[in-house]
Amino acid sequence: MSSSYGRLRPAATQGGFTLLEMLVVMVLLSIIMIAMVSAMRSAGQSSDRVDARLEMQDEDRVAERFVRGTLGRISARPLSQTSLQSTLPMGAGQQTSGGAPVLFSGMPDQVAWVGVLPARYGAGGRSYFHLGVEPVGRGAGLVLRYAPWNDEPNFPDWGSASSQVLMTDVTGIAFHYENDRPENIDAVSEWEDTWGHADYVPATVAIEIQRGARIPLEWVVPLWPLPVSRPGGLMSGEDVIGGS
Repeated sequence: MSSSYGRLRPAATQGGFTLLEMLVVMVLLSIIMIAMVSAMRSAGQSSDRVDARLEMQDEDRVAERFVRGTLGRISARPLSQTSLQSTLPMGAGQQTSGGAPVLFSGMPDQVAWVGVLPARYGAGGRSYFHLGVEPVGRGAGLVLRYAPWNDEPNFPDWGSASSQVLMTDVTGIAFHYENDRPENIDAVSEWEDTWGHADYVPATVAIEIQRGARIPLEWVVPLWPLPVSRPGGLMSGEDVIGGS
């Protein structure tokens, strides 16, 4: 007598993953996570570099605009009631064509002049200015120093003057001065690294600024004497903003 109860039934198949499969999955997930973290970190660093570059470009534009506004509007008023030898500022040349000296000093790495400070940066009005590279924090920066003009024939002590950091991370600077009265009558103008003319100011100042490993900046600033610096003073319809 046969019966189905005497037959052997196959064992039920167990579901799930084996240990080896789990290990493979964990390794793959780890690789994917590492790749994602690396990509996110690279994206964050790229974003930081872009932000830093944009911030530096904004700093460049603001600094250039400020220098053009202060150095570009220069006072070429001759010094009065003083002798030529006693009024030449340090760095000024000894060459003169017979006119009264002007308070201007142009050196290869710095420049000093008399101009107008916009009122929004302080008291405003005519001021003494000095532009050069100075220590700033752990590095160096382009620093503008200024002091109120008091009609003295010499520049003030710059160490005690007010200062404004225009640009950071500056590793080098060079000034060049355009002389529109060259000795060579066939030349329209010539460039000098040190301004050597006591009785007039350059037509243009070219400034080369090195910031780290970047391509050097090149600013060309035409100098426009203030209207009140003209022998006849202000012309009809002219005025001076920020002082006289």
